Amino acid sequence: MAKKKDNSGIQQAAGLIRYFDEESEDALQIPKTAVYAACFALSIVIYLANHGVWQWIWERIS
Repeated sequence: MAKKKDNSGIQQAAGLIRYFDEESEDALQIPKTAVYAACFALSIVIYLANHGVWQWIWERIS
């Protein structure tokens, strides 16, 4: 009869968590405010596109 291993996933993932938890000083650092601003700007662009504002502007220009 085969012996059942009783290893949990938490113990096996501990090395990966420890590896990815470290931050490099040479890595690109993006501030939280830049991420918030990008998300806000993208949501406004999508909102305006869904309400036909971009099409309306394009018709006025051409």
